[in-house]
Formats: sequence, C-alpha cells, structure tokens
Amino acid sequence: MNKLKRASHTLHTFTLFLLLVGSAMAFPLAAQDRLAALAGDGSVMLHSPKGETLVSINPDRALVPASILKIPLAQVALTTLGEDFRFETHFYRNDSGDLLIRGLGDPFLVSEEIARIADILAQRGLQQVRRLVMDDSAFEADPDLPLERGASDPYAARNSALAVNFNTVNLAWTADGRLITGEAQTPLTALARELGAALSPGEEQRINLGDDPRAGLRQVQQLFQLFLQKSGITVSDAGFNRSAVSDQWTLFYQHRSSRSLRENLDGLLRYSNNFIANQLFLTLAAQSSGYPVTSEVARAVLQQQLAGLYGDSFGRDPQSLLMLEGSGLSRTQRSSGAGMMHILEVFKPYADLLPEADGVLRKSGTLTGVYNFVGYLRGPEGLYPFVILTNQAANNRAEILQLLKRQL
Repeated sequence: MNKLKRASHTLHTFTLFLLLVGSAMAFPLAAQDRLAALAGDGSVMLHSPKGETLVSINPDRALVPASILKIPLAQVALTTLGEDFRFETHFYRNDSGDLLIRGLGDPFLVSEEIARIADILAQRGLQQVRRLVMDDSAFEADPDLPLERGASDPYAARNSALAVNFNTVNLAWTADGRLITGEAQTPLTALARELGAALSPGEEQRINLGDDPRAGLRQVQQLFQLFLQKSGITVSDAGFNRSAVSDQWTLFYQHRSSRSLRENLDGLLRYSNNFIANQLFLTLAAQSSGYPVTSEVARAVLQQQLAGLYGDSFGRDPQSLLMLEGSGLSRTQRSSGAGMMHILEVFKPYADLLPEADGVLRKSGTLTGVYNFVGYLRGPEGLYPFVILTNQAANNRAEILQLLKRQL
C-alpha cells in the first residue's frame, strides 16, 4: 500500500512538472513537491489569461465546495436576470383602510430602503392606516434550505419572502447596561427590546430572528410602523396581522429596490452573505416559474440554468458541479476543480465583484474540514484563474495560494 501511495505521488508530481516545465512559469522542483504535498487529496488548478493549463492537480475529484458556490449562483443571476434587475415589494390597500405589504424576496429590504418607501407612500397621499398586514406567501413557509437550527448568528438567518435587515436585529448596550440599537438608521422595536432583555449586556451584536417566521414578520411590521409614523402616516392598530393577498386588495404602490442586482451581488460575494444567496436562489425560480416558489422548484430551475450556461452536466453532476442551494452550507453539494475552473473562465468579466486581498481577487469557502479558495491572480498578462479545493483537517489553502502567487 505504501509503494502504491509513493507511486501515485510520483506520477502526481510528474504530471504537475510536465504542465509547468513548458510554460512561462518555471516552478522550482521543491515548490512542485510542496504544492503536491499541501494539496493532498484536494484539487489545485491554475490557468493563464489565455486559458492555458499551468497547474492541474486532481482536476476531476469531486469535493465539498462550501461558499465558493456563490460564484456560479451570481453568474446565473447575471445571465438570467441582468445587471439592472431590481427586487420588488408590493403594497396593497382594502376598503377597510388596511395596508398589506407583500414581500417578493428583496434581500436588501433594509432600514434605509424602508425609510424611502415610507416617504414615497406619504407623497402618494397615504395619511392613515388601520392595520398593517404581512404577506410572506411568495416563498414556501419552511424552505428546505440548510440552516443551523437554534443558532443566533446572523449567518444562520432564516429565508423569507418578507424580511428586513437580513432577518436580523443589531443590538448594543451603553456603558451602564442600557439596551440601545446597534445601528443609528434602525429604531429599536418592541421585538428587539424583547430579544435584548433575554441577553446579557455586552458589546454590540447582531442576531438572527430565529426559526419562527412570525418573529421575522413581527419585526417587519413594527419597523414599518415606526418609519410610516416618522413620515407622517398614522397606524391605528399596532397588532400583528398576517395574510396572503387576494382579490379584496388593490395594488397601491409597486416598489422597485434602489439597489441593482449587481449591487446585491457585491454584498453577496464581498461578505459571503448566506441570506442574500438563498433569497436569490428562490427568486431565480420565481422569475422562471412564478409565485409561490418552493425550494424543490428552485433546485430544478437552477440546475437547468447552470446546464444552459456551462454545459449539460453542470448543476447535477459531482464531476463538474452538484448544486442544491445558494449558500454553500450544504455538505451534500460537490464540485471538481475542472468544473470550478470552467465557471471562473465564464465569470472573468465580473471578477471585480470578488473581494480583493493582497492583489488577489478571491472567494473563500469554509466549513469544518473544508478550506477552499477560488479566484484570480493578477499577473503580467492579465488575470490568472485559480482553484484550491481542500477537504482535509489541515488548512493549507493560504500557503498553496502563496506558492502559486510567487510564480507570477
């Protein structure tokens, strides 16, 4: 068995040498051996700006991709929806003077956007509302999406067709232990006070609104009520109301987000925001198949869109890409180095959407035992796409990246 491993390693290193010896990049032999050792059973690839293969280690091995899946999701969204696509939120009225807020998945329905909406509603003549009614029926009630149930961290926020501030609240405390809002643009709601009362006073922290969809909708209702009142619109009934739109309602205002899709993707990729990713995952399906949308439909639609963009096997074949949701949290998903490299070649016009560190445009993918980097090295002839996929106990991705970078 040891002889077999040594033979495999020798062939593995020799393949790397053959790829490098004729290229403009002359890796020292010691660097080649080190690269192969650090990669282990993982995959490392590097292409020239012209698409020539410079490094190829285990290109067809299926590995857990984690958050690097946000790149093919972004490319599908750009191709399908266009850079200027805007999410919408609809507002309806009935004969009783109620205002229904129908969410359609806008991931950036944040406090600043709500303030704009409230001002627009006032400018359109809205002066008084009897009840605020929440409508989150555009997405299924409990999407089959990977979450850490019971976790309070913002990355574990529950997806919803109607959610504000990424379905989270930002809390802070004064020096004497008094609860205050963690962000000046967001007033402290009654729900936020309830949540804060259950926590020990400390430094500023952002928490998600939990697994119960009613908690998120209560925050929507309370935050809208505060902003409407600030814009001069009276809400007489502060109770919580939830209902789907019907023919008893009349469309009053159709709001298009102030943020374009490209601006949404900047937030998605720069901060690896899981909430934005799966809001987009579900919205892609809705734009194709209509509302209400389920995670099952979204999965099928995404696989079709990936196949149309990258080839028949993409979206459902681990040897290229098996993608079941948008965040990368699911460990069932897979990608090969060659498959991810193909994605990077297509995504190159949008490389500037990736965060930059030390001259490298890169997206990380991290879970326990999963340490990945993909992106672009800046070189003398342009952008060099690279893939580093390692599913192992040791986190060697930074050293692998430095080895690749030094050769340019």
